Amino acid sequence: MDISQLCTDFCFKGDFICYDIIVAGNINSTYKVHTEDENGKHQYLLQKINKNVFKEPEKIMENIKNVNDYIDHRHKCEDLFVLHFKNSKQGFPYVIDEDGNFWRACKFFDCACFNSPSDLSVIEEAGRAFGQFQYLLDGYDAERLHVTIPDFHNTRKRIAKLEKTIKYAPDSRKSNALEEIQYILDNKNIGVKLCELLDEGKLPLRVTHNDTKCNNVLFNKDTLKALAVIDLDTVMPGLCAYDFGDGARSICSLTDEDEVELNKVGFDLERFDRFCKGYFKYLKDYLTQDEKDTLALSVYVMTLELASRFLQDYLNGDVYFRVAMKEHNLIRARCQIALCKDIKNKLEIMDEIIKKYL
Repeated sequence: MDISQLCTDFCFKGDFICYDIIVAGNINSTYKVHTEDENGKHQYLLQKINKNVFKEPEKIMENIKNVNDYIDHRHKCEDLFVLHFKNSKQGFPYVIDEDGNFWRACKFFDCACFNSPSDLSVIEEAGRAFGQFQYLLDGYDAERLHVTIPDFHNTRKRIAKLEKTIKYAPDSRKSNALEEIQYILDNKNIGVKLCELLDEGKLPLRVTHNDTKCNNVLFNKDTLKALAVIDLDTVMPGLCAYDFGDGARSICSLTDEDEVELNKVGFDLERFDRFCKGYFKYLKDYLTQDEKDTLALSVYVMTLELASRFLQDYLNGDVYFRVAMKEHNLIRARCQIALCKDIKNKLEIMDEIIKKYL
């Protein structure tokens, strides 16, 4: 990895000085690069796209460019900007190095970012940013977007993959996860509800972000206002329920995704209330009645889906998600299942909160 060469390829200002590794994220590898010239110091972000996950990075970049251009030219918006990637010397928004690795770059913004926020004003702003992002893309034909990860939020197929993996998983791993396997299979009929409604034509396809965690929003350090929605690698045709459900799942959870002490795991209704307040600010007259009726359910479905993904990766030998400890993916699956159980008990209250803001 020759960072200095990449700086030249992307026409960064100044000479390369050093770089820092940014550890956030489970998929791509990200670096903060420092350069300097006679005008001072400059900072950029370099990111290597994980080609094991994203098989066709060029299509990712095409999606991102088209979505950003649509927001720029169709919907001028002062309080939410889009993050544009730098072009290389060859005029492409990426560089392929001598080892075949796929790189992209952008200016570094000194913003605040939160993994697990407890500040209710931050949670409301995160909800507003994701809701506004979807609103700003109203009118964009979702069918024009490349599908960068097929069936990414197809819970039916996710669980089917898990069932197939169970058959061939090593007994040593399978025996450790019997309770988790049983819970997901027992609740499969709930997990596939969104897929069934989509098949029946009751839920419309929209442009969706598909990874609505709080750390994919940049905030002003001083005011804590949301500035931009980032990490658009998974922007694809999808359901509003995907973005709302996954955002609520991750932002309103009382713990991180790999909490070991399951008695601490829970879904915070106060956070959910503020998330909804922000999310629906721009979407009150945007959603269909069927979409509104499935929003609370979507939080459970997205949590169950993630549990199945973590569990499948554990049974498969930890080949997708980056792990940092023994049985990390099994720990993650257990945590999400514990969260599922709490969400299931609160669905009626969640539905009332949603109705309040819609």
